[in-house]
Amino acid sequence: MHLNAIIMIDYFMTNEALLQYVGKQMQQMRINARLSQQQLAERAGVSRSTVTQVENGKGMKMESIVAMLRVLNKLEILNNFETNALVSPLLIAKQEGKKPKRIRPRHD
Repeated sequence: MHLNAIIMIDYFMTNEALLQYVGKQMQQMRINARLSQQQLAERAGVSRSTVTQVENGKGMKMESIVAMLRVLNKLEILNNFETNALVSPLLIAKQEGKKPKRIRPRHD
């Protein structure tokens, strides 16, 4: 697979295939930053074998990924994990209960 190939992530991909994809992306970020595996490992506080494992899509720990993204100045990737908070159905029902059922005109 060519590193510049566009891959569409979908739910049909296996976990292994997704980890391989993430690993290749991490490798390309490292190369773009002009860092060796050893340099990235030292700056991220992980072993070189951890960097190798991540780049090969094996044995990824979130802590290692975050540390490596920090060194690569790519923490903004984690913004994709942001989700909108949903209002609890119980809270909606509770608020609905506080609304008047019928509004009568005022006679002043």
